[in-house]
Amino acid sequence: MGLNSPSVGIIGGTGRMGAWFARFFENQGCSVSSAGRRTVLTASAVARECEVVIVSVPIADTIGVIKELGPLVRKDGLIMDLTSIKKGPMEAMLNCSRSEVLGAHPLFGPEEKKMTDRKMVICPGRGERWLKWLTGILEKTGIRTIQMNPEEHDKLMGLIQGVNHFSTLALALCIAKSGFSFEEILNCSTRSFNQRLDRIRSILNQSPELFESLIMDNSGTAEFIEQYLDSVENMIKMSREIDRKSFREIFHSLQTFFNKT
Repeated sequence: MGLNSPSVGIIGGTGRMGAWFARFFENQGCSVSSAGRRTVLTASAVARECEVVIVSVPIADTIGVIKELGPLVRKDGLIMDLTSIKKGPMEAMLNCSRSEVLGAHPLFGPEEKKMTDRKMVICPGRGERWLKWLTGILEKTGIRTIQMNPEEHDKLMGLIQGVNHFSTLALALCIAKSGFSFEEILNCSTRSFNQRLDRIRSILNQSPELFESLIMDNSGTAEFIEQYLDSVENMIKMSREIDRKSFREIFHSLQTFFNKT
């Protein structure tokens, strides 16, 4: 027990990301308890007994789970979440608990192979003791941590996740309505287009609720979708008018932006 080998409880520990973190903390010498929809161990028991309580449930369920379990977490413990949206969950954890509070967003999936490819956003909420413990254990294992406030995180994710998935699904709709069969499309696909198709299929093999939440539940997404649609309209106008000069000007400005790093 204590900071060297704390007891860690994961709510949603039978899901893919929850299970990944269960193995991760076990490998760091922590005693890990997992509660899921079909486990004998209940979420409330985990919240009462463990020093570190991690909420790893679907975005739509996160705040409700926090409100239920937050008051049960010990005052000298930690409650944190792993969701892709931070502002609402952070406010709920701060309001419903007496413990230290952290928001976390792993910028990787459970299928990632290399630890050096992993990054994790940390949003400090209340207290420093468990913040130092978590960042220390993550950095030690090669996971780079990025600290920011919840509002900044959500705005960034509105672009990085929300608009990204929005545009991918819009392309999927365009392909499905094209009038070509999938076999015809595959037969003539270039390597780069095959990569786009692989990304579409990867999304469609997952739960629709995840992408619904990333697009609809993050207040930072709508603004960037509007910007995206403005950009599309601008490109449509240039294409209709065969405005090669404007196209080249935009293309060169994009080269400048994306070649800075």
